[in-house]
Amino acid sequence: MEAISRADEYEHSTPSVMYIVNNIPGPGIDLDDFESEYSLGCSCIEKCSDSCLCIRGPPNYIDHLLFDEKLEGPVVECNPNCACRETCGNRVVQRGPIDGLIVSEISGKGLGLVTTKFIRKGQFVCEYAGEVIGIDEARRRVEANKDSTNYVLVVSEHVGDRTIVTCIDPKYFGNIGRYCNHSCEPNANLVPVRVETVVPRLCLFASKDIAIGDEITFNYAGGVPNSVHEFSRTPCLCGSNHCLGYLPHNSI
Repeated sequence: MEAISRADEYEHSTPSVMYIVNNIPGPGIDLDDFESEYSLGCSCIEKCSDSCLCIRGPPNYIDHLLFDEKLEGPVVECNPNCACRETCGNRVVQRGPIDGLIVSEISGKGLGLVTTKFIRKGQFVCEYAGEVIGIDEARRRVEANKDSTNYVLVVSEHVGDRTIVTCIDPKYFGNIGRYCNHSCEPNANLVPVRVETVVPRLCLFASKDIAIGDEITFNYAGGVPNSVHEFSRTPCLCGSNHCLGYLPHNSI
């Protein structure tokens, strides 16, 4: 039986980490910008179509699975301002992570995220939530942790001639996604999804079918077209035959 979406009821076993369901603003973020609405909502009655103001072209999801063409975005979900119902097919990420995720010790890697249920290609797994921080603060934290574990995830979206940079740090405030490790041959894609606000949710979708008992992984510097990445000093322990040796990260 495949995994189903549910409300986020996961928690951390580490007392020093506070569990949060959605992103929170951190240093370097203007609260007004953080809370500003991305969309005024669509006027669709029941089912949203290609003409929906939120979908903006090809559908984001087909049978609740991410449409391949949407890997290059943009992905905008319907929100509380929309006239459509909560059962609308353009509401996936906001329903919460899939059931059946566990944090487990991974041989030679430390903690990792494992699934106890089959996950279909294109299925939403979970969000990578944490503190949304400014670029300068992200640089400071990355430099401070260059010789140890760095949780800061930097995603650059290229929209026309603009570059939108989102920096999220789940070291002390985060959700289940913080345990998802890097792999040079991952089984999940990182996709920015906007629901209520301008700040995207960084979401993990299965890039292939994931079997019961498999670790869920993504590329720390992948998932967003045309991203430019660098390599840290931290050795990569993914074990892939095509491992690049060191953990990558997007340039900031």
